[in-house]
Amino acid sequence: MQRGVKPTPSADKVKRGTLQPCREEDRIQVVVPHDLPRMPEYLDAEAQCVWEEDLGRVMSAGVVEVDSSEFAAYCALEASVRKAYAAGEVPPTAALVEARRKRELFGIAGPKSRIKSAPTRESKNPFARNV
Repeated sequence: MQRGVKPTPSADKVKRGTLQPCREEDRIQVVVPHDLPRMPEYLDAEAQCVWEEDLGRVMSAGVVEVDSSEFAAYCALEASVRKAYAAGEVPPTAALVEARRKRELFGIAGPKSRIKSAPTRESKNPFARNV
């Protein structure tokens, strides 16, 4: 394995408009099929409710079967935060911060979930993509 920064996938470069085919000739990109995330058996009833509530939103954000365990961790954490609030307690700050970070990761909260990409217009400036 070579040292250094890992190369950006070609699909990401196409989205950004920075793909240079002459540099991508010998690269192979592994594509993971888009399967539904699978709910693990170890989730308790409250975490399963969170899973069912948020599954549609995270699926539209691009979560696939590979992300199942991370999404399950989010559901368990969110269920514990809800239990603390229901008991009249304030959850630990670390739990609140981590739950927020996971929501942003899955695209169900934060700026990425609210901002839709505006249609791009073609620019005659060849350096416009470097902004």
